[in-house]
Amino acid sequence: MEQKGTEQRLSVLFLVVVGFLVVIVGRLWYLQMIKGEHYARLADGNRMRQLRLVPPRGEIMDRNGEVLVRSKPSFTVSLVPGGFPKGDTTSTQLLCELLALTPEELDEAVEKGRGFPYEPVRIKRDVDAETVIAIEENRINLPGVFIEEEPVREYLHGDLAAHLIGYLGVISAPELQRYGTTYRGSDLVGKSGIEQTYEEILRGETGTKTVEVNALSRPIQTVNTLEPVPGHNILLTIDSHLQEVAEQAFLEHILTLKDDPGTQTGGVLALNPQTGEILVMASFPSYYPENLIDQSQRNTYYTSLSQDQGRPFFNRVTQALYGPGSTFKAITALAILEEGVLGPKDKFNATGVSQYGVRDWVINSGLAPFGMITLYDALGVSSNHYFADNGAKVGIDNLSKWMGALGFGAPTGLQLYPEEASGLLPSREWKKRAFSKSPLSEQNWYPSDTEQISIGQGFHQMTLLQLAQAYAAIANRGKIYTPQVVKEIQTPDGYVIYRAEPELARKVDAKPETWNALIEALTAPIKHSRGTARTVMAGFPVPMAGKTGTWEVPGSLSNGLYVGFAPVDNPEILVAIVVERGGGGSSAAAPIARKILDAYFEVDKAEM
Repeated sequence: MEQKGTEQRLSVLFLVVVGFLVVIVGRLWYLQMIKGEHYARLADGNRMRQLRLVPPRGEIMDRNGEVLVRSKPSFTVSLVPGGFPKGDTTSTQLLCELLALTPEELDEAVEKGRGFPYEPVRIKRDVDAETVIAIEENRINLPGVFIEEEPVREYLHGDLAAHLIGYLGVISAPELQRYGTTYRGSDLVGKSGIEQTYEEILRGETGTKTVEVNALSRPIQTVNTLEPVPGHNILLTIDSHLQEVAEQAFLEHILTLKDDPGTQTGGVLALNPQTGEILVMASFPSYYPENLIDQSQRNTYYTSLSQDQGRPFFNRVTQALYGPGSTFKAITALAILEEGVLGPKDKFNATGVSQYGVRDWVINSGLAPFGMITLYDALGVSSNHYFADNGAKVGIDNLSKWMGALGFGAPTGLQLYPEEASGLLPSREWKKRAFSKSPLSEQNWYPSDTEQISIGQGFHQMTLLQLAQAYAAIANRGKIYTPQVVKEIQTPDGYVIYRAEPELARKVDAKPETWNALIEALTAPIKHSRGTARTVMAGFPVPMAGKTGTWEVPGSLSNGLYVGFAPVDNPEILVAIVVERGGGGSSAAAPIARKILDAYFEVDKAEM
């Protein structure tokens, strides 16, 4: 009996052992055959790190091939979230000390990569050699931390043409969704200007480097490398020398103004009216794009710019809306001639006060009225009475028609981010909509409104670019070309894949004799004995046409404007300038235009 009981116990034990063996073998079979590939991937994920190699962004050059922006090699400290011990205060504190970051800044950077636990997140870019050495010396205490070589943007001319070129910043969630899977949460992307508008062209194609690491996430060897493809280069239409002259001229001239000298804001634009190529685009105040990349000062610098009442990020050439002042009288003159109100040689008795009370500046100054004047005289001396009375005879409906034909109230077609403002086109319909919640008496359009529009005051809202385009139509005798800022796009090895050609945007139909008379009349501000730009433009050797303007701002000093082009018969350059709170156009804006024109036509060299 005892032997039989022993045999039964051994049988049970055998069955238990066999059962365990079956379970173990089954589990091994499951892990190897069913889940083998899955765990192999996990093992590789722990053993292998795939590092993204960011390509050098393409260069941005001026029209002559001078490099304005390029990429230079630098060191970047990156961290693999899956390899860095979360909650390890010692490692966190050490890394923060070495990178001069707060724990909050480090956490913010790491969180951007939590969706990709085994891909590095860029913590700090463009670190110095001392920091690299310190990271390497403490690598045993910094698991998951890598030093990567990464190109960083270098703006060779500081803040030159900053609003046109733009700047880079850390990608946002909406941008990450828009650009797709080739981007990551710590990548830098263009935020404005050319950098944003041509982001995907400038960026290039990312590469990869597969690295084998040990249990501490320390690199052992490089397994495979797929080199990145550099971005395309962009050749702009601007002339960097002329851009520099324009910016310096503006900043120097506002120091001579009477009202808070040196604090005036504004914009400068120069373009070739026969092609639409923009030669100069400057907005004031400006900013330094490189400071918005440098992590040590990016947040404080961006905050200071955002809080600056001068709005440094605001492009005053394409986004700000202005009244044109007396520069608009050239548009009124076009309507007067085309609608047959007066001919260019017909005389008008400028007594100094219009039917609805618009006054000439000579009357306000206690001087004698202009008397019998022609269109040439009226533009030369900037007679409000001439244009108010005759503009009222043209009527707002016809004035609105000609403004629309010249492009006011609509974008010009410039390809640049942020998008340009459309402004508004004053008309009976517009006023009725704009004042729809006001009494009916305020919705109606009155002749006094037309008089104000005719002299460049009133309801005008236009960009400096739109005003320049209207004058380009005059310079070209009706042709308006789409403004362009990109001349060529080139592959990294210099092959041209895109070359801009002049694009006719619209044609303003007017009689040839109208254009001839209008252009001749626009030489009067320079040539007339009482011309508003005569003093500033004295001695300029190239025949030119232009007009000063003053836009009255309630409660503030007036904005000064100037628009002009040269040579008269074959215009190569058109300049448009606005100086906010600068005073009259002849004193605030025209002197800046003169310096730009002198530089373009090399007047100083010609006199030597």
